[in-house]
Amino acid sequence: MSEQRTHDFGPGRRRWGHDYTITRRGEGNRTIKASGWGHDGAPIQEGDYLLLQGGQRCTRYQVTSIRHLMDPPDMWHAELAFAPRTYATQAEKDAAR
Repeated sequence: MSEQRTHDFGPGRRRWGHDYTITRRGEGNRTIKASGWGHDGAPIQEGDYLLLQGGQRCTRYQVTSIRHLMDPPDMWHAELAFAPRTYATQAEKDAAR
């Protein structure tokens, strides 16, 4: 498995050609199904993280499964699991706000 990447679809990053829609929520938003298009330089793969907009901030989900479409080639359907960020120090956490 390759190195996990983070793909940012958070506030200010959603635009034409780089967006998503949530098609189903489960377990109190801990799991979701989403469809979208675009990526940050490399195709989205299983194990990667997606930062999705949640109000003024974003929430991190990990891709548990993904299916890429052939046309357009950057469109995808994925199942995602809530994956809260972890921080080594309080200062690191404060800097992420």
